[in-house]
Parts: sequence; C-alpha cells; structure tokens
Amino acid sequence: MRGAAAPASVHGQEAKQVGSRRGIVGAAIASAAALGVLAFTASTTVAGFQSSSYARAELATEAMISAYPVRQDMSPGSALYLNRFGELYVSGDRRSGNGAGTASTALNLTPPNQVVFPEGVRIVDAGSSGNDFNWGQQTLFSALDDQGRVWTWGQAWGGHTLIGRGPISASESWTPGQVTTTDTGEALPEIIDLQQIENQVYALDVSGTLWAWGYGGENMPTPTTGNKPLPSRANTTTATPGLAACVSNNTGDVVWHTIWGGYVSAGGVATNGLIYTWGWDNSNGVSTTQTNQGCPILNQGANEVLFERYPELYQTADGLTYDPSALPTEAERTARYEAIVEHQSEVTTGPCAQPTRKENGVDASECPVRQLGFSSRAPRLLLQNGDLYTWMVSTDMTYGFYFLGRPSSTNQADPNFRNRPALALSNVDSTVSGVGSMQALTRDGLVYGWGLNNFCQAVGERTSGSNPCNSNVAADIVTLPRLVGGIPGDVPIARLSSTQCAAWATSADGAVWGWGGGTIVATGWVTCGTAGATYKIHDQRAATVSTPFGAPITATSTATTPVLE
Repeated sequence: MRGAAAPASVHGQEAKQVGSRRGIVGAAIASAAALGVLAFTASTTVAGFQSSSYARAELATEAMISAYPVRQDMSPGSALYLNRFGELYVSGDRRSGNGAGTASTALNLTPPNQVVFPEGVRIVDAGSSGNDFNWGQQTLFSALDDQGRVWTWGQAWGGHTLIGRGPISASESWTPGQVTTTDTGEALPEIIDLQQIENQVYALDVSGTLWAWGYGGENMPTPTTGNKPLPSRANTTTATPGLAACVSNNTGDVVWHTIWGGYVSAGGVATNGLIYTWGWDNSNGVSTTQTNQGCPILNQGANEVLFERYPELYQTADGLTYDPSALPTEAERTARYEAIVEHQSEVTTGPCAQPTRKENGVDASECPVRQLGFSSRAPRLLLQNGDLYTWMVSTDMTYGFYFLGRPSSTNQADPNFRNRPALALSNVDSTVSGVGSMQALTRDGLVYGWGLNNFCQAVGERTSGSNPCNSNVAADIVTLPRLVGGIPGDVPIARLSSTQCAAWATSADGAVWGWGGGTIVATGWVTCGTAGATYKIHDQRAATVSTPFGAPITATSTATTPVLE
C-alpha cells in the first residue's frame, strides 16, 4: 500500500505428508483439475487437524499422499499447500488468520494447519499477498473451489472488512468465508479465475466480467475510487495515463479473455486480443514514465510485440500489419500501431474470443498471450510460441532490473531499451516469481532462474565463492538466465511453484525440490533479508501420519534440496 496517509516504508516509499512414492503420485500429476491446479493423487490425515483424505487413503490401502505448494503465492512469510482432494494448508506466517479460526501471534513455528472450509468444498487454486511485500504487514488469502466459488480470509491494508465479505468481525476474518454478493447487491457469478495483487483480489467470471475488491487507495481498476469491501465491476478502460478511476475519460468497456495479477500491477487480455495494464507500477512499455494507473489502459510496448509476432491476427482495417523494419521512423510506427488498435478495438479476435480459465497458471488456448506477469516494476510477457519478453518500469535500477534476465541496455542503441519488451528466453513453458527473482520452466523440463540470489533464492546455489546459502551475500546477483542447481539433469520438471523467497520444482512423477528461504522472509519490494521464523519449505520425505509435512527446513535459507520423492 502506498497511499498518502500510510506510514513510511522501505526504500523511502509510502507504506502500504507425507511423501508419496513416485509411482503413486506420478499418475495423478498429469493435468490440472478444471481450473488449472496441479492434480494430486490423494491427501493426508493430519495430527491436530484431522483430514478426511488420510482416512480415504488408508481405506484404499494407498501410501500416504502429499500436499504440494500452490503455484504462485506472494505472501512475504507464509506458504500454501494443496492436495488432490482440494484440501488446503497454510504454513509460516498466520498472524492475519490461520484459516482455522485463530490468528497466531507466535513465531509461526507450528506445523502447517489445514484451512477449514464447509463440508464438500474442494479448492483448486489459492494464493496470498502482503502489504508492501513486508513480513511485518497484513496477509490477504484467497481460494477458488471447483464450483467457481471464491473464499477469503486474512486482511488487506485497511482491515479485515476489505476482503470481499463486507462488514465482518476480526475473528470472522480468521476463517475462510465465501464471497457471495457484489456491491450492487447481486449474487457473485461463477468465477473461472482468481488473481491477487498487493491488497486486492481480482475474479473473472464466466461472462468475462472482472470483479475487484480490497484496498482502494491504489491499483483499483473500477469506475470509482475508494475501498471496495464487496466485489465491484472492473471492465471499463481508458486512454488517459494516470487516470485514478474510470469514471471520466474512459473508452468504454471490454470483455476480458484472461486476467493476470502481480505485485502492485496487473493486467488483462480482452476478447479483442489487446493487452491492458494498470497499477502503481504501470508504464506504456515504450518510455521510462512510471504511472499510478487506476483505470486499465492499453500497454503499447506489449501490444507492439503481439502486432509484430502475430501479423495474421493484428491488422489495420485495410489489412496493413506492424513490421518495424518497414516503418523506419517512430512516427510511422506509432501511426501504424494506433491504426491497428483502432481496428482491433472494434472486433473480437478469434483465439481470444471467450473468457478462459487458466491451466497451471497459463492460458493454454490459441490466444497469443500464454502468460502475463508483474513483479516489482518489471512486467513479463510469455507468448504461445515460448518466447519470454521482459521490461522495466521507470529507470530505478534497484527494482525492475533484477527481473530482466537479458543484456543491459548499455550495449543497445536505444536508451529506453530496458523499458521496452525484449526477448529474454525462448522455449519457455511458464514462469513464477519471488520478490527479487524469478524462474522459468522450459518446454523440455529445464528450470532457469535469475535475479537477486543473496540467499540462493534465484538458482538454488551460490554463483561463486563458498558461502553457504543461509548467509546473506548481497553481491550474488544472477543477471542472465542460469540453470537452477541441484536438480538432476535427467529429471524433466513439469511444474514450478514459488513464494516471495522460496521456490519449488515438481517433476512429472511427483518428486519435488525446494530452494531459497526456509525461514527467510521478504522485507520490501525486492528484498529477502529478515529471518522471520516462518517455516515454508518442508522435507516431506520422512513424513508420518503424526507429522504429515515431515520436518521443516529451519535454516535461514537452503540450497536446492529434495523434499519429496
């Protein structure tokens, strides 16, 4: 949260178990249940918080089954785990609510606890985020079930009444409750995708309507400003940079094909095939200007990539395409870009025509955008052909630069090179990001990382020297994609997961490796640097019925370690 009334924050900115054996798990990892969540074979009975899936597993005489980390969790100090039966668990920081009726004020050293939902609820996706990405601030949790219902608990900046459930008490916010009613009094429709940014939740329904709620001092893409304790429609767009709300100077509504969350920025692909972005760290993708954008606006740099790479889809009304090599001046390129936008705004692009639920965090349809992500002042765009583009917002080298994963602009003729999308890596299947680093999974099962690696959170090992991973080495920075160490070279990885300071890789047969922060937590926009005593990585290889998550990694940080076989 970076509103004017907030207290000062980091960097001078305003505040704001059981391991199943591979053969058993492997059969069910294959694809995600309807909404793109990794499918699991079974689940667990948990001492202290009995889980019905353990009983089912025992009756079927199966080995005890594990819970896996959710794909993308932006909490500074916690981690969420999900199993095949849709049972969700939370570890680490639970001071905003443990999802089971209490809020822990202790150091969060207790084993993960099961989040309590009504009987029959099966969760397929979940995530969380924290104010200022800071261990000392609130955590907001959300989950989506297989019936398209949204559940929330915890706190956004501004309190527990901003988590989409209206005027509830603090104690009620410690347990998930269903988000049922919009700000117009109608029932919330069936939701097909759920995303979070710092202090807000975004939900896409089956008709392509985006619903947003949470703290309204920034990043709120709705027609009006202010806090949203209940879901509010967010389909209106603008052509005006810096517009805080869509109530004036708007360019009408769009229908969303996909929505994409991040840290303090977010975006969407409309059914016209165009990319819109918004948030505190927004830019047009062609200049160094950083804009606090409330109302969604076209992202020129990202759309130019689409126009150039997919000329068969993006054309002017008279069939002209965007070819920079044939448009020698900036004025000519801009004029062609605007002509294509004008035409596209009036049509529905075939591959992007329908609202779409993601599969394992990516859009697996034929719409050109496979994945759109937002780190701290660093967007990234993954195309369906596997090309990953990255760029920075503003010229501040202490933020977005770490996420580029491509050569410095010092070797480029264009002084704004860092601020325009450019190719960082090819043959990419998907990406995840932490608070200062990110990882990419290639189509042949290799895992690359880059960014801040001061606690080995980027690549799971030291890039030089002999310092252990649990010592802070500020100079350990990975500027170009590098293979994550410690994963056997003959094991293809099928899925990545991450929190702000830790990451996991899951193989096709269910083995898992984890690296980064065991207890280290995020303290700001790009920093992993405080020992928060919040166990996030758990070695489940020695799990038992009484200790279903096995033993936590208690070190500050760890090199790549097998945690499930």
